[in-house]
Amino acid sequence: MTGCSESNTSDDSMQSLVSEKRTDGGESPAIESASIAAYEDVTYAERDAGELKLDLYVPETDGLTPLVVYIHGGGWVFETRKNAPDLERFAAEWDCAIASVSYRLATVPDDVTLPFDVDPDNQTPRGVFPDQIVDVKAAIRWLRANADEYGFDEDRVATWGASAGGHLAALAGVVDDVTDIAGDAYPADAVVKAVAPDESGVVQAVVDWYGIHDLQKLPGHKSSLESFLLGGPLSENQDKARRASPVTYVTPDDPPFLLMHGRTDQVVDVEQSDGLFEELTAAHVDATYYELLELGHVWGADSERTAMSVLESDPRPAQTVRAMAHLEEGESTETMLGERPPAGPDAIGTFLAETLR
Repeated sequence: MTGCSESNTSDDSMQSLVSEKRTDGGESPAIESASIAAYEDVTYAERDAGELKLDLYVPETDGLTPLVVYIHGGGWVFETRKNAPDLERFAAEWDCAIASVSYRLATVPDDVTLPFDVDPDNQTPRGVFPDQIVDVKAAIRWLRANADEYGFDEDRVATWGASAGGHLAALAGVVDDVTDIAGDAYPADAVVKAVAPDESGVVQAVVDWYGIHDLQKLPGHKSSLESFLLGGPLSENQDKARRASPVTYVTPDDPPFLLMHGRTDQVVDVEQSDGLFEELTAAHVDATYYELLELGHVWGADSERTAMSVLESDPRPAQTVRAMAHLEEGESTETMLGERPPAGPDAIGTFLAETLR
């Protein structure tokens, strides 16, 4: 039995202040504030291509907080884990530990000229899919293995990603174990769990900003970012594209999803989120979908670092929210769906509080 509601929303959200931070010396230094301990440049995996690192922000509270794993965008080719919203602020505001993780970026072939430059100073290791999701799942397992040391709850973990990071956040949500990706397209040795192999890679919730969910619907020409990800033109790698797509793996057992996408996005078509929402609701997975009616990619901001400020602007962007909840016998749609705050920090905080409680 399911319940579905749709509404427009424009209420203001509350903001919390985070005090200034200072840096302590030592390996993987902790940056202490009144409410947050931050651990930056922590190595979680060593690959042949180089080290992979994460930044972790943990609220200093008496109890164990949930964990949110942030996965940056950049077309699988650009940017670093520093391309993220103010994670220290949101760790304090939502009372959640938040880790921003690096993953192997795709390589641009030497014979391809892009209309924009790849940052030569970006030292992030590179690889071809499934390296990216192998790394994300490894980071989740490593964080679980070290939960006691850093002080968060290993049983309450969510992913949050934007664009290419939204693709990986969604894929991490619908694929419980990275070895499930193996098959005719990808051999078993491509998805080996070398990092904390005894830990679980399962997540309990997904926050997905304008992610890519069906690679088979992308243009896929030789110089496209999705072709770099797959290691060749999409037309010659259809099975690989299908196995790399979150829509391929949707089942009724998937965790709740919070989707947000701008209807005028000219980089990642809004149909990518339309399609995933349809698959999730057809499978009776709890899902909430915000459509930002006049906003484009990254909400029109210059980067993920400033994107949240667009959602908090006054007046709020025009938006529609749809929510689908799977109800057990005797449950109420009012309890399961409730009131949805406008897209922004309150919406994410409410979603995390509901799903990771």
